[in-house]
Amino acid sequence: MPSKSSTRIAEPLLGGPVGIHLGAAGRRFRSAQAYALAAVLGITTFLALALQGPCLSSGYEQPSASARMCAGPLSTAFVGDTNPEVLGRAHGGAAALAPLEARLVDLFHLFTNDVSLFMVVVLLLNTAGIAALGAGLLVLARFRGWLVAVFASPLILFTLGSTLDPIALALAVWAMAIFFGTPPLRPRSWLAGVFLGIATFINPLALLVLLALTLSGPNPARGLGPRNPRMMLAAATLTSAVLLVVDLSAIDRIIHWYSDAVDGGSFASILLMAELGDVSVWAPLWIIVSAGVVLAVAVSLYMVRRTGLDPAVSACLLIGGCLLLAPGLMPWDSLWLLPFIALSIRRWWVLVVWTLAEAVFAVAIQLGDVSGFEIDEGLDSTFVALFTLLRLLALVLVVIMAGENLYRRGIRGLPVTAGPPRRGDEPGNAPTDASDAAHGEPQSVGRKEEHESGHDSQCTSRLD
Repeated sequence: MPSKSSTRIAEPLLGGPVGIHLGAAGRRFRSAQAYALAAVLGITTFLALALQGPCLSSGYEQPSASARMCAGPLSTAFVGDTNPEVLGRAHGGAAALAPLEARLVDLFHLFTNDVSLFMVVVLLLNTAGIAALGAGLLVLARFRGWLVAVFASPLILFTLGSTLDPIALALAVWAMAIFFGTPPLRPRSWLAGVFLGIATFINPLALLVLLALTLSGPNPARGLGPRNPRMMLAAATLTSAVLLVVDLSAIDRIIHWYSDAVDGGSFASILLMAELGDVSVWAPLWIIVSAGVVLAVAVSLYMVRRTGLDPAVSACLLIGGCLLLAPGLMPWDSLWLLPFIALSIRRWWVLVVWTLAEAVFAVAIQLGDVSGFEIDEGLDSTFVALFTLLRLLALVLVVIMAGENLYRRGIRGLPVTAGPPRRGDEPGNAPTDASDAAHGEPQSVGRKEEHESGHDSQCTSRLD
């Protein structure tokens, strides 16, 4: 039996692999595309700041902030309030903030009690985080046009003034770029670990990015050199230990999250809206189920690692699987899926469906909070549950499409160690050709494919 499929054997007769006749875009075109994407990101960020403008003038106190779509955990905790008493919502407040977010609130309480001034600083920090996120995506994706789905996403509109997750996500994206040394960067495993260690104290979902890099580092997809994750893990552990020593309240916050974990956007919140069960019952159950899904996805990725793991696809599957059955799934949690979905899924209709579902839910959850103060003006919990269910179905679609990407790579792709390394394929060496460097792929990838398909390029190079 032949070891290669009939399509691989017939490729030389049919004109070569798919896409071999497509010309590479010139440097001027790719630069113009990058500027256009940056302009789209700037417009989206400006609209997000404009959305927060009315609350800067009238205050972030409930319920006016929820009615104007600009309430968030940071502003609520700064004024000393909690979330309204609505079915399917966590209590929130200062005790539910992440460790670094709580330290920021305490720091500003030493100088002022003006929530508007505090939120101006938060908006400036998150704007810088969104800009860093966009730059990191341009480095990872090499000017791909579908990034407009990220830069024009409604998630940026509704989460810019909520938490510090834009900063943590930017650290995670740059950690991925630095870990693999995507051109023109050089690999710095220890710096990637420091970034992820800091991001973990803003949102624990950064641990799933760390797990994705650990799984895909030794066996990455084509175009990426293998990396040893030990230095990254050591740096992340050391950074986390230092932050734990500096801020001893992190353990108390983990205990609080465990007791108040059920929040909007999850299957558990739908059950609470239907008045089935209690928080004390559903919170530990859904936490255990979500952890089991993450473990199952990690084991599955480890089993298929020989065909080469794409770090973005791995992160998308791990985060998507965790959020699918997590006890709480607010819009700033979905923000963590945004860059990895754009890097993993190339079907426009999937991105459009998911972003529309997220936008509808972001509006519904804010209007649902208004009903905790004024029942006649808020959105009924039945409609909030309906929009939550539609959003979860869109998330299921996203996870399936990301898994299809992994399956397609397994049946069509080649492992990165398929052939003997050449002089330019050593880990850490940058591509020598300008067009290859622009796309982030070594010049020898095509030569390896020819060698695997029966074309001995080494012999012809000796004759030359």
